[in-house]
Amino acid sequence: MNLGLRYDLPSPYTEIRNRQTLWIPGRQSTIMPSAPPGLLYPGDAGVPAGLIPTFKKGFAPRVGLAWDPTGSSKWLVTSAYGVFYEPYYTGQGGPLQSPISAPPDLQTEQISLRPPPTPPLNFQDPYNGNPPGPGTFATPLTNLTLTPNLPLPYSQDWDLNIQRSLGPDLLLEVGYVGTKGTKLPRFIEGNPTTYIPGIDPTTNQPYSTTDNADQRRLYSGCTLSPSSPPCTYSSTGLIAGIANSSYNALETSLKKRFSHGLSFLASYTLSKSIDDASSFNMAGSAAKPVAGENDLAQNPFDLAAEHGRSLFDARHRFVLSYQWSLPFWRHPQGWYQQALGNWQVNGITTLMSGTPFTVFDSNDVSQQGGAPEITGFSANRPNLVAGQNPNSGPQSANSWVNASAFARITPDPNSAVQQFGTAGRNIAEGPGYANWDFSAFKNIPITESKQFQFRAEFFNVLNHTNFRLPDSDISSPTFNHILAAQPAREIQLALKFLF
Repeated sequence: MNLGLRYDLPSPYTEIRNRQTLWIPGRQSTIMPSAPPGLLYPGDAGVPAGLIPTFKKGFAPRVGLAWDPTGSSKWLVTSAYGVFYEPYYTGQGGPLQSPISAPPDLQTEQISLRPPPTPPLNFQDPYNGNPPGPGTFATPLTNLTLTPNLPLPYSQDWDLNIQRSLGPDLLLEVGYVGTKGTKLPRFIEGNPTTYIPGIDPTTNQPYSTTDNADQRRLYSGCTLSPSSPPCTYSSTGLIAGIANSSYNALETSLKKRFSHGLSFLASYTLSKSIDDASSFNMAGSAAKPVAGENDLAQNPFDLAAEHGRSLFDARHRFVLSYQWSLPFWRHPQGWYQQALGNWQVNGITTLMSGTPFTVFDSNDVSQQGGAPEITGFSANRPNLVAGQNPNSGPQSANSWVNASAFARITPDPNSAVQQFGTAGRNIAEGPGYANWDFSAFKNIPITESKQFQFRAEFFNVLNHTNFRLPDSDISSPTFNHILAAQPAREIQLALKFLF
């Protein structure tokens, strides 16, 4: 048995000139009095240089156990548990680069194209020769920062394994592995819109549209009233430590150590992984999602609805890898023995069930508005039709899931509540995966210390078609169609000189 205790004292990132901001609606900065209410800077009351408090309770215990129950060295039981902290992920050095929101030094302004601006927008000179002066704030601000008390994320890992020796070179192992992630970072919309039902009798237009989302945000500083001042804030993305995850797996393996010219490892995993968000700025502001996964929740007021299968959750996975030095003509004499001897074959065979994806709607049917600092595509989802199984579809390239299980939402301005789809996150399952990579090596001795090695490598040797995920945008004309596949067979020949 071994016991351990690790202590982590991570320090949040700082900026040499304190050009970082927090966002706390209603508070006025004393460090920069000209800033709009809500923007706070290091030095303001309760705002440290790193924006968030330093976590000082990072104690991480570890325990491990190994037990031979029979004393014969044929059985071994091992178990372990540990707590593991992650450094603050505030974006610096990662895909975000947190200073993207450091107004007025570095800021992002949203420009609406509807209705068309006057004068017309010129991307080469968007301010028509009059850019905002230094120290001014371009409004409405699109903000990206941290929640004021972003916690330190951590995971708990545990396992229990039983090993049985089946001779001098064969080992069977069966085990259980579990992991729980807590206080994991995810994006949230910190300035969501409120929904106003009905139609404006003066304009005959709905009160709630995508175009007036900023006027309906909680802390935008403006309203739908014609006499309202201009909006101060648009969307505000916040990194919040509120997500959780769990992984549980049965892991089995049979391993043969190299002897008599042969070694192999066969492993099978039965697992399930669930979480609230599988990605953290995976696609950034790209307009094309990865498996429908969105860093933004469909309903900013109901984050619990995002709980579902992880993006990478594959229920079954089998892998066989091997190396075999062919036993004939290892000391060749004639020319044919020279050609056919001293070969080694290797291979990796992988069989895996499909991973999930989310069916979404690229149209803003909820009239929630966009969040370009978080994602470049909509987080809206369709309704799930009662009694229909989304995974009972034809599972062909032209129609993968059961399309009848999903129903697009038709925006109804008179709906008493904001319209969010009932289909869950990652409830559809994509194609499985089967692949066999094979290679053959031949060593050709030249001298005692020098030799040539010929290598023939075949990737996807059977040329099996492994489909990628189907188009999961229900508003797309190619919805439910598979438009791409994994690479076909590839053959690689090489000659190496070893010395």
